[in-house]
Amino acid sequence: MRAIYLFAVVILSLPIFSTAKGIETAKQVEQNLWVMGMPREEAIEYFSQQGGDIVISLLSVPEQSQTAESTWVTENGMAFYHVAIPGADGLTLAKVRLLDKVLLEHKDKNVLVHCASGNRVGALFALRAAWLDGKEKDLALKIGRERGLTSLEKTVSEMLAQ
Repeated sequence: MRAIYLFAVVILSLPIFSTAKGIETAKQVEQNLWVMGMPREEAIEYFSQQGGDIVISLLSVPEQSQTAESTWVTENGMAFYHVAIPGADGLTLAKVRLLDKVLLEHKDKNVLVHCASGNRVGALFALRAAWLDGKEKDLALKIGRERGLTSLEKTVSEMLAQ
């Protein structure tokens, strides 16, 4: 547990992450869950060294094809999952359930979930909170914002109002 705490403290101060707008460094949002924008290879290595077990990418298929991330993750002894979210069109109940399934299967593992900026991460977590966990809309949106929800908030809000 001490190693994970040190990971959370140290990783936030390291300049080894993507400079994309959004969550530029890993942000711990639950005991075993970190979120962020696109990590660089050094961040993947560091996450592994600090006890990371799973990396879940929400990049679209074209975005994912532009990176060697899956190789970096597996070379560092971690499991890699790709739940492709191509923007607002990818925000579906099926994708929310898929993310939830992976998280539940690995609930005792240290998981990093990312997209390019953190926006899709936050969107999926907001939808998960409402659709699967039964949270009220305002609380679900708050959970989403804490996990990176920005420009997709209006879309998510409209989806939750239906």
